[in-house]
Amino acid sequence: MDEQVTYDADFFAWSQRQASMLRDLAALRRDLPDDLDVEHVAEEIEDVGRAELNSVQSFLRLILVHVIKAVSVPDAEPMASWRKEVVGFHNELRLRFSRSMRQRIDLDALWGMAIREAGADLAIYRRVISSDLPTGCPLDLDDLTGEGFAFDVAVPVVRSRIDDPVSATRAHAAKPGDDTP
Repeated sequence: MDEQVTYDADFFAWSQRQASMLRDLAALRRDLPDDLDVEHVAEEIEDVGRAELNSVQSFLRLILVHVIKAVSVPDAEPMASWRKEVVGFHNELRLRFSRSMRQRIDLDALWGMAIREAGADLAIYRRVISSDLPTGCPLDLDDLTGEGFAFDVAVPVVRSRIDDPVSATRAHAAKPGDDTP
């Protein structure tokens, strides 16, 4: 965490770095005022950064929920509404996402949550999610967060991966240049 990050360029990385630096300062400087609660201040700064990360994960999950519903029920009446909502979710996602979050985002876990949520949503209308969805997220983080992301492109990509769920997981896990663990 030695690289310099700025508040405006990458808020998440900045918040984590500032909290770490405050803790380091408190460990090195015993002459700080007693009423300066460095640990709690550092924790609050970290929490604000984590809130941004949680927001990004929430928007990713909501996008995936709508894609799963569209894949599962292609003739669904609310398809246009799902498409519109995904545009809004994606706009909000792009406003909050920063590259430093990549290592903390588990697309497969979000995919699993999205499957459960989509199933619950569709059950209200006596519909079910596709039983042969891939077990791992077939969409790539770069695609989901990219400027060119489109619901009408993501849905066919997921449909095409239904027949081969293992390769779908491998496709997003092994993308060149991906620095996620």
